[in-house]
Amino acid sequence: MTLVDAISAYMQVIHANGCKGDSIHGVLSLFAKYVGQDRELSSISPAEVRAFLDGNRPLSHYWHRKHSALMRFFRFAIARGLVPDIPLPTRTPRCNQDYKPYVYSEDDIDRLIAALDGAHDTLIEARTLRVLVLLLYGTGLRLGEALHLCLADIDLSRQMLTVRDTKFYKTRWVPLGTHLVQILDEYIVAVHESINVETCDDSPLFIRRDGGRPTASGIRRAFARLRSKAGVLRNDGARYQPRLHDMRATFAVHRLTTWYQQGADVQRLLPLLSTYLGHASIAATQVYLPMSPELLVEASIRLGHYVALEKQS
Repeated sequence: MTLVDAISAYMQVIHANGCKGDSIHGVLSLFAKYVGQDRELSSISPAEVRAFLDGNRPLSHYWHRKHSALMRFFRFAIARGLVPDIPLPTRTPRCNQDYKPYVYSEDDIDRLIAALDGAHDTLIEARTLRVLVLLLYGTGLRLGEALHLCLADIDLSRQMLTVRDTKFYKTRWVPLGTHLVQILDEYIVAVHESINVETCDDSPLFIRRDGGRPTASGIRRAFARLRSKAGVLRNDGARYQPRLHDMRATFAVHRLTTWYQQGADVQRLLPLLSTYLGHASIAATQVYLPMSPELLVEASIRLGHYVALEKQS
């Protein structure tokens, strides 16, 4: 069986198990491009696999992501007798490069929005990027989820978003704050009336100057330029600069901090936050919870209350 046919069969199994598997498919597609998609699967050598894994960049966690995707794929192949053995290295290099999510402050957001004044992009209008940033900051949506929203998914009267066919083929409802409802309402009226395109329920919420739906890569590039212009930079020695995806971590941390400040039962509410974010487990949510200074302060205060109560008893 050729590599491309084996990948197709494997992805059918992934989809049947209720997972989109976009990241896995991305790695396998790059692998097929590297070794040749019409290659017989059994002819691929360990040396070729190792060369693909190592690439030409410094070791990072992406090496392990590629290794994990290929390992699962070749286990699928060996279970069906498509290959005699798994052509992956048995030992994996240790990588100490942990990416720490960046938590945007309110000042960061203000600077990003202010930097949009006078900003010009070929396809992405400043007002579109503004509303998208505020939506991600205020709801914790994934970028892909936000870009796939249609007008029919926006119920401003009920202050609710419908997020359809998410990462795990689930649909969920996301409540909106009053201020965000107003921002979306003004955007829909202004943008969809100013661009000469037919508007209907399945029209995308976010549109480019030419009326098309923005791409994730285009938005990320526009945001990188905006972030640089606003001077929102990391000063913790991290290799990566703040990403648009870090709005998701920011939402989670701010929500948790607020619960601590309100004296809420955080352990009981954490599963609700996980569901709100569309995670399959609480463990997935914990990845988005770096200990920001504000969160550390609130956690310390809570711990102090518990210690005081223990001493009294």
